Amino acid sequence: MSLFDEEFYKILVRNILSFISIYKNYNGFIFYKVKLNNGHQEGDKMAIKVWGIDVSKYNHPIDWKKVKNAGVKFAILRVGFASTSNRNKLYVDPYFEEFYKGAKKVGMPVGAYFYSRCNSVETAKKEAEFILNAIKGKQFEYPIWLDVEDITTLKSASRSTLTTAVVTCLEKIKNAGYYVGIYSGKYILRDQLNDEKLKKYDHWIAQYATRSTYTTYKISMWQFGGEVNFLTRKKIPGIGNDVADQNYCYKDYPTIIKNAGLNGFKQNYLKFELPFYIKTLGKVNIRKLPSTDSQIIYTVPGKGIKYKITKISENGKWGYASYRKGWITLNKNYVEKG
Repeated sequence: MSLFDEEFYKILVRNILSFISIYKNYNGFIFYKVKLNNGHQEGDKMAIKVWGIDVSKYNHPIDWKKVKNAGVKFAILRVGFASTSNRNKLYVDPYFEEFYKGAKKVGMPVGAYFYSRCNSVETAKKEAEFILNAIKGKQFEYPIWLDVEDITTLKSASRSTLTTAVVTCLEKIKNAGYYVGIYSGKYILRDQLNDEKLKKYDHWIAQYATRSTYTTYKISMWQFGGEVNFLTRKKIPGIGNDVADQNYCYKDYPTIIKNAGLNGFKQNYLKFELPFYIKTLGKVNIRKLPSTDSQIIYTVPGKGIKYKITKISENGKWGYASYRKGWITLNKNYVEKG
């Protein structure tokens, strides 16, 4: 998938010398270490910046070992698409299963995306059910993305109707236990969707340029190039046609998703008959309410501190530490049975 915005040709002319300089001075394949020399790019100040690709049948065949050895850290696989001639006809990408097995075999973290053409609540629910059926039984370290870019679809309904359709699809997948997000371009989000209503979902912005100029909300991933590429070499060893869309990711999705027990991973939380004792594995916060958004009332300074748990939150992720009169996470990465 790829999107060209209206600034493309201006960027092409303005940055060609900068692009050549970057290309000549960079000799490796670990492209996520490239430093931009032409303006701010969302995510530069973030601690995490990981290089990955997204692929579909057009990138077949793929030698995943070569791709991994080239420095690629993750891959977003096209799970399927809605037909451009009939939005009610939905198909699994013919190489989705092969790509999933191949990536997993070499330990490559994966996510998935679906080329959407939903323009109503009815078609949105149908797409969500199709996606859930296609990804059932699999594990994804990266989100399930809804690819919203089809021009015909964007012209087929009002801004409000299209946004409602997108939200409906994403919510249905999210409620089934998956971490979801939207892939699109900044002008689509600005002019043809209501981005205010989409801000709670992670954004994967497509913009082939030397920097992302989407600034409405913080982006989680940026698709910066593919066949056209101003930042890195467009050829990637192991890809059938040598070219794949390239991305920077600014979140530690594998940790976030596994800790939350989403995308096919089991919840990583302690569960015992009440009351029971826990012991901290390091520094951890105790909060007024069972939520990371709640006020911190005490920070446990380190490893080995014991607490008696007398209640468990409804979602099973928090335990009430009666001594501190607050809630502490039951995530096994932070506590163990005392």
